Amino acid sequence: MKSNIINDNRTAGLMNRVREDVSHLREDVGHLLSHTARETLPGSAREIADQAKTQIAAGGAYAASRLRELREAPTNQKVGWVGGAILFGIIAAGIYAFTHNGHATNQAGRTED
Repeated sequence: MKSNIINDNRTAGLMNRVREDVSHLREDVGHLLSHTARETLPGSAREIADQAKTQIAAGGAYAASRLRELREAPTNQKVGWVGGAILFGIIAAGIYAFTHNGHATNQAGRTED
């Protein structure tokens, strides 16, 4: 049995409309949540997963290139050391030859005096 404690028809009508609006709002919120759970979130999750895969692949490619550079670096350093040693040897041989020939020339000049 409905008892109408509010005797004002306008107030009673507004309260019924508010009750119906709240009921529709609850239904709409339920539909929104279920749609979001079924459609929107999985799509967003797929996008995030795709972005993550792309970033992981890019990071992997970067890491691989850095490892290749590090692997090649000792070879480049070895070539530098060998080249430096050869250059040092040539300079040392030139200095030795210059000083030894100069010393021999000075000794030859002294013997003739």
